[in-house]
Amino acid sequence: MITAYLLPALAEQKKVTNDEMQDIIRMLAHAPLLYDDGQHITVEDYLGGLEKQLKHDTRRAAIELYELGVKACRQYHDPFQYEQLQDVLGLQAELWQEGILALHDWMNWLKQIGEGQQKLPEYDFAAMLGELPEGYMIHDFHDELQYRLEQDAANVWANEEQNKLYVRLGVK
Repeated sequence: MITAYLLPALAEQKKVTNDEMQDIIRMLAHAPLLYDDGQHITVEDYLGGLEKQLKHDTRRAAIELYELGVKACRQYHDPFQYEQLQDVLGLQAELWQEGILALHDWMNWLKQIGEGQQKLPEYDFAAMLGELPEGYMIHDFHDELQYRLEQDAANVWANEEQNKLYVRLGVK
């Protein structure tokens, strides 16, 4: 099912400034960091962290996005899993900025997470990469893949793992 989200439509119509979009996305990735688990975060927490108050349709569109963020956060009672979600949201924000992850696809991913239809990517990093520093997470793994691809763009393993990771993060 294709959902028509307001924010991507407004962005496409250039009714949201680049600064507003950057601020909206920054808060999507950073507001969850204010909590140890996802049970208490609210849409107002996201809106309250914006640098400037949004007007009319842009505010409605941001609320729609943040409601998806709240529902996704609510899925994670366990502090470690919630930390993983925070890590993934930060990586997704970078992928969005780089033009790799489309906002519409990210919103669909958030919706699926919030409805329990999607899970965070799971890895046994130690088995894949050997001894790693404590707290090694998905964002670190992405950085490792990027590094390996910078060294050798034809690295089959890194390309395959990056493609799998991107699919798990909602990249189409």
